[in-house]
Amino acid sequence: MARIDIREMRNIQKKIIRMLKNKRKYGGAHTETIHLKNCVPKYLRGKKVVEEAIHDLFQKGILINKKSTGESHCSLNSSKLREINEIE
Repeated sequence: MARIDIREMRNIQKKIIRMLKNKRKYGGAHTETIHLKNCVPKYLRGKKVVEEAIHDLFQKGILINKKSTGESHCSLNSSKLREINEIE
């Protein structure tokens, strides 16, 4: 099993959070979860580190999940603004 570089994972999380903040995706405003990979460089999109970075954000409660029209949608948790700003 490949080891995941923590620094690389944090950089990916920063890019994901920055993208969602720029698009103002808080609470009720949401986007499809598969679109989170669009802010990551193309050579990383299929890697396990990207999946782990997204999973970690969901586990920390920074991203909240919304099941909508059969697809998985997510947004930034507006009650976790302090943690969001610490990551970015």
